[in-house]
Amino acid sequence: MLKQRIIYLFVFLTACLMSQSLFADTLSVNSTIEKVTVYKQGALVSRKAHVKIPAGVTVVKIPMLSPVLDRKSVQVGVSNADISLGKVHVEMEMPNRADVAKANDSLVKRSKLIADSLDLIRSYSSVLDHERYIVLNNNSVGGSKGFDSLQLSGVASFLRRDLDEIVDLKLGYNQRQKKLEQEKQMLGQEMKLLDERAMMPKGALYISLVSKNSGETDLILNYVVKEAEWTPFFELRISENKPSMDVTKKVMVLQKTKEDWKDVKMTVTRTNPSDNNARPELKRYTLPKTYSNSSSSSSEKKMVKVMGTVRDDRGSIQGVLVTSTSTNVTAQTDTSGFYEIMVPENSHLKFTHTSHYTVEKSVNADNVMMLNVNMNVDESSIYGYQPDEIEEFEDEIVVSNYGSQKKSDVTGAVCSLSEEKLKKNIAISLDRAMAGRVSGVKVTSSSGQPGQASSVRVRGVPSLSGAEPLYVVDGVPMGDGTSNPLASINPEDILDMEFLKDASAASIYGSRASNGVVMITTKKGAKYGSGLYLSTFSKLQDYTAESTTLNTIPSDGSEHEATLGTQSIPAKFSYYAAPKITPNVYMLAEVPNWRDYELLKGKLRVFLDNTYVGDSYWTPLEIQDTLHFSLGVEKNIGVERTLKATKEKKNLLRTAKKVTRSWQITVKNNKETAVDVVVEDQIPVATNDDAKVTLLESSNAKVDEKEGRLKWTLHLAPGEKKELNINYEVKVKDEFLFDKLMSDQEL
Repeated sequence: MLKQRIIYLFVFLTACLMSQSLFADTLSVNSTIEKVTVYKQGALVSRKAHVKIPAGVTVVKIPMLSPVLDRKSVQVGVSNADISLGKVHVEMEMPNRADVAKANDSLVKRSKLIADSLDLIRSYSSVLDHERYIVLNNNSVGGSKGFDSLQLSGVASFLRRDLDEIVDLKLGYNQRQKKLEQEKQMLGQEMKLLDERAMMPKGALYISLVSKNSGETDLILNYVVKEAEWTPFFELRISENKPSMDVTKKVMVLQKTKEDWKDVKMTVTRTNPSDNNARPELKRYTLPKTYSNSSSSSSEKKMVKVMGTVRDDRGSIQGVLVTSTSTNVTAQTDTSGFYEIMVPENSHLKFTHTSHYTVEKSVNADNVMMLNVNMNVDESSIYGYQPDEIEEFEDEIVVSNYGSQKKSDVTGAVCSLSEEKLKKNIAISLDRAMAGRVSGVKVTSSSGQPGQASSVRVRGVPSLSGAEPLYVVDGVPMGDGTSNPLASINPEDILDMEFLKDASAASIYGSRASNGVVMITTKKGAKYGSGLYLSTFSKLQDYTAESTTLNTIPSDGSEHEATLGTQSIPAKFSYYAAPKITPNVYMLAEVPNWRDYELLKGKLRVFLDNTYVGDSYWTPLEIQDTLHFSLGVEKNIGVERTLKATKEKKNLLRTAKKVTRSWQITVKNNKETAVDVVVEDQIPVATNDDAKVTLLESSNAKVDEKEGRLKWTLHLAPGEKKELNINYEVKVKDEFLFDKLMSDQEL
C-alpha cells in the first residue's frame, strides 16, 4: 500500500512538472529582506516571502530584486515539507515601464496642449500689437473739418479706453505666456525623469511549487550581490583618570545593488563569499592540450540581457532592427523605441534602420545592461528633409560592479591593493605594479631610466601643485612630498596597501595628506616582535561580527554607519611632543594584547571626557603585542622651540669652520591634573670625516648618538612649566660645505 502511494505521488509530481508550462498559474508575491551578510567585496542577501497556493503546480514570481545578483548564487528553501520545490530561474525586467509609459503619455498630451495655448497667445498678442499701432498712428480720424472741443474730448477718452484695454490684455497675455512656458519646462524635466525611471531594471525570481493539496509556506531566498563593501571604524571614549577606554566597534557600509536594505539584521565578515565547504573535485585531464585566446566557447559564454531605447533628435524610433553579430539573434524597437535582447557577454550589437545610419555597440556587463542609443538620420534616404547637424552621442548605462551608472560618469573609487593582487602583477617596482590595476590611482612613468620611480596621483584630491601623495610605510611617513619612495620597495615584501583621499586623511596626517595617503604594511612590519604572520592573524583574517541593532542601508553609493557593539579595553595614556616638527602635543595610547579584542585597522573617532576631540587612525598590523596609536592633539599642553643663539667662526688658516646652535624648548601644563610628557628632538649626525658634531648641552636628555635623537620624560604638575636647552657645535673643513650650513634652516 505504501509503495503504491509513493509511486502515485511520484507520477503526480512528474506529471505536474512536465505540464507546468501549460497549466501552472503565476502568482506574484512580494518579499522582504531580513538579513544581509556583507563581505570584503559583495554581500549575501537573505529574503523571506509567504505564499498560499492551490493544489497542483503554481509558479511564484518574486519581483523587485537586485538586477546585479549573481544568478549562480541563488538558493531557495520552503518551510512546508508537503510542498515540493520545482524549477527556479531568474529573469530581468522593467517593472515600471508600463506605468511610466502611461504617465508619460499624459505628460505628452499636457505638453501639446500647452504648446497650442502658447501659439494662440502669441497670435492674440500679435493682433493687440497691430491694434495699438492703428490707434496711435491714425491722424485723420476727425476728417477734413476736424472736431470741436466737446467732440475731441470724447474721441480722446475713447482712445484712452481702447489703449488701456489693449495694454491690460497684453499684460495678461504676457503673464499667462510666462506661466505656460515655465510649466512646459517643468513637464520636460518630469518626462526626462520618468524616462530614466523606466530604464531601471529589476530582477525577478520564478519558483515552481508543487503541492497535492492547497497550502501555504514561507519561501527563504538567498543570493549574492557584488556591489557592496564595508570598512571598520571605532569610537573611543576615554578619561585620563581611568586605565581603560570604551571602544564602540562600528562599520561604514556602502552598497549599489539597486535595492534598499531597510531595517535588516546585518553581519560583516572578512571571509570571501565564493568560499564554501564543498570538497574539491578532480576533472578529467587529457593531453595534448589545445590552447586558444578564449577561455570558453561561445556556447559556454554567459548570457546578458540588453535593454534600452533608440532615439534620434525628433524622439523615439520604431522599427529599429537590433542584431547580435555573434548569434544572429534579432529584436525590434516598439512604438516607444524600446527593445530587449539576450546576447553572449563580450559580444556586439548592430542597430539598423532604413532612414538612419547604422550603429554598433559592445556588450560587456553582468546579468543586464542598459544601452540607450542615439542614431543619426541618413539625409540621403529622406526626400526634401534637411535636418540640422546633430552630434551623435550615447548614454550607456552599465548595470554591473557598482550598479547602474552612465558610462561617462563611472570613476574608479580609491581602493586597496592586496598581497594576492601584487603577486599576480610582478613588475620592476611597486608603483609600476599599481599602474592600471588600482582604481582611482594614476601612475605615470616619468622616464625610461632603470630605478626611476613613476609619478603617482590619487584621483579626487586637490593636487594643483602636482605633488606626490604621502607615503606611510609601517606607520612611518616617507618622502618629502615631491618624490616617490616606492621604487626602493620590493613588491614581494608588501603585505597590504591602502589608499586614502577623504577629509579624514587630512585630519590624521595634516596638510601632508592634501594629495592623498598611500598606506603600506610590509611583511616585516606585520611580523615585528612575534612569530609567524599566518598563525598570529588567522583569527582577524576570518573576522565576523553581527550588528546589535537593525540597520537601513540605501542603495545610493554613500557610506552609512552601523554599530556592532561596545567593550571596555585596558589602556595606558601618555603625551608626546616633537617641537622641531610641530608645535602640537599629542595624546598617545597603548593597548597590550590588542589581538584579544579583535581590533581591525581603521579610523578612530575620539571623545575625551564626553567631548569630541578629533579623528585618528590605528593600524594593528604594524605592531604585535602592544598597539600604539595617537588620539589627537592635546590643546591644554603647550610646547615651543626657539633659537636662542647662533655663532659662525672661521679660523685664520681656514683649516676649520665652526657653527654653534643653541635651542630652547619650553613645555607648560595648562591642565588641572598632572601629566607625563615625552619630548623628542634631534641634532645633526655626521656621516663622514668632513664634518664633526659635538653635543655641548642637553638638559639631561637620553641621547641616541647614532641617530642624533634626544629624549626627555617630564612629569609636570598642574600649571608647571619646564625649559629644556640644546647646545651643539658643527665643525667642517670644506668652505663650500660651510656655506651650505649657513643656509640650512633645520640646523
